[in-house]
Amino acid sequence: MSDNNQLSFYTITDLLELLPLGRNTIYRLVSSDDFPKIRIGRKIIIPAKKLEEWLEANIGTEIIMSSAVK
Repeated sequence: MSDNNQLSFYTITDLLELLPLGRNTIYRLVSSDDFPKIRIGRKIIIPAKKLEEWLEANIGTEIIMSSAVK
Protein backbone atom coordinates (compact mmCIF):
# COMPACT_ATOMS: atom_id res chain seq x y z
CA MET A 1 0.00 0.00 0.00
CA SER A 2 1.07 3.55 -0.57
CA ASP A 3 1.18 6.28 2.05
CA ASN A 4 -2.42 7.33 1.45
CA ASN A 5 -3.79 3.78 1.97
CA GLN A 6 -4.73 3.40 -1.69
CA LEU A 7 -4.26 -0.09 -3.06
CA SER A 8 -1.79 -0.67 -5.90
CA PHE A 9 -3.90 -3.54 -7.23
CA TYR A 10 -7.58 -4.36 -7.03
CA THR A 11 -9.37 -7.70 -7.00
CA ILE A 12 -12.81 -8.46 -8.40
CA THR A 13 -14.19 -8.04 -4.88
CA ASP A 14 -12.57 -4.60 -4.65
CA LEU A 15 -14.17 -3.59 -7.96
CA LEU A 16 -17.57 -4.64 -6.65
CA GLU A 17 -17.13 -2.14 -3.82
CA LEU A 18 -15.60 0.61 -5.99
CA LEU A 19 -17.88 0.60 -9.03
CA PRO A 20 -21.69 0.87 -9.03
CA LEU A 21 -22.02 -2.32 -11.08
CA GLY A 22 -23.30 -5.82 -10.41
CA ARG A 23 -21.16 -8.95 -10.14
CA ASN A 24 -22.00 -10.28 -13.62
CA THR A 25 -21.29 -6.89 -15.21
CA ILE A 26 -17.93 -6.66 -13.43
CA TYR A 27 -16.97 -10.14 -14.67
CA ARG A 28 -18.00 -9.27 -18.25
CA LEU A 29 -16.06 -6.02 -18.05
CA VAL A 30 -12.92 -7.72 -16.73
CA SER A 31 -13.25 -10.39 -19.43
CA SER A 32 -13.17 -7.80 -22.21
CA ASP A 33 -9.91 -7.67 -24.17
CA ASP A 34 -9.16 -3.99 -23.61
CA PHE A 35 -9.72 -3.99 -19.83
CA PRO A 36 -6.44 -3.76 -17.84
CA LYS A 37 -5.90 -6.93 -15.85
CA ILE A 38 -3.27 -9.46 -14.91
CA ARG A 39 -4.17 -13.13 -14.70
CA ILE A 40 -2.11 -15.28 -12.37
CA GLY A 41 -3.58 -18.74 -12.66
CA ARG A 42 -7.25 -18.25 -11.90
CA LYS A 43 -6.64 -15.06 -9.91
CA ILE A 44 -7.29 -11.71 -11.59
CA ILE A 45 -5.74 -8.50 -10.32
CA ILE A 46 -6.24 -5.04 -11.73
CA PRO A 47 -3.44 -2.45 -11.47
CA ALA A 48 -4.94 0.65 -9.84
CA LYS A 49 -3.14 3.12 -12.13
CA LYS A 50 -4.16 1.24 -15.27
CA LEU A 51 -7.78 1.08 -14.08
CA GLU A 52 -7.78 4.83 -13.52
CA GLU A 53 -6.26 5.42 -16.98
CA TRP A 54 -8.80 3.07 -18.58
CA LEU A 55 -11.70 4.84 -16.86
CA GLU A 56 -10.38 8.26 -17.93
CA ALA A 57 -9.92 7.07 -21.53
CA ASN A 58 -13.49 5.75 -21.62
CA ILE A 59 -15.32 8.76 -20.19
CA GLY A 60 -18.21 9.56 -22.49
CA THR A 61 -17.99 6.33 -24.44
CA GLU A 62 -20.41 3.43 -24.47
CA ILE A 63 -18.82 0.15 -23.38
CA ILE A 64 -20.36 -2.77 -25.23
CA MET A 65 -19.77 -6.18 -23.64
CA SER A 66 -20.84 -9.60 -24.76
CA SER A 67 -23.43 -11.29 -22.57
CA ALA A 68 -21.37 -14.46 -22.16
CA VAL A 69 -19.12 -14.62 -19.11
CA LYS A 70 -15.88 -16.42 -19.82
